[in-house]
Formats: sequence, C-alpha cells, structure tokens
Amino acid sequence: MKDELTFYVAEADEINKKYSGKHIAIVDDQVVASGDDPKVVWEQAKKKYPRKRPVLAFVPKEDTLVLTVG
Repeated sequence: MKDELTFYVAEADEINKKYSGKHIAIVDDQVVASGDDPKVVWEQAKKKYPRKRPVLAFVPKEDTLVLTVG
C-alpha cells in the first residue's frame, strides 16, 4: 500500500486533472481502473490483477474541501 500512496502523492496533479470526481484503483505505480461506482472499479482492478490488492481512492472535484482532525 505504501507504493500506491507514494505514487498517488507524486502524481497528484495529473491524477486530479484526469480523474476528478471519480473512484480509482491503483496497483503498484499506475491507475488500473476508474469510474463512478467503487465496487465496479474494485472488480475491474481485481479482474486485471487477481493476485494484487488494489488501493481504492476517491479523487475529489476541484471545489471539494477536505478537512482532517488529528
């Protein structure tokens, strides 16, 4: 999972532009599936990479504000 998160952070600008408002599945260092339904995205990723565990993420739209408390 660490590799996928590192990839997401490193490629955030491009991912945000391309997948805004979509769910994505990441395997290693690539987005392998995307769409509106996270279950479908997961199933597509598992079909392509049955031996891997995809990381799912939702790419917010530009006007989304995300707050974290910690």
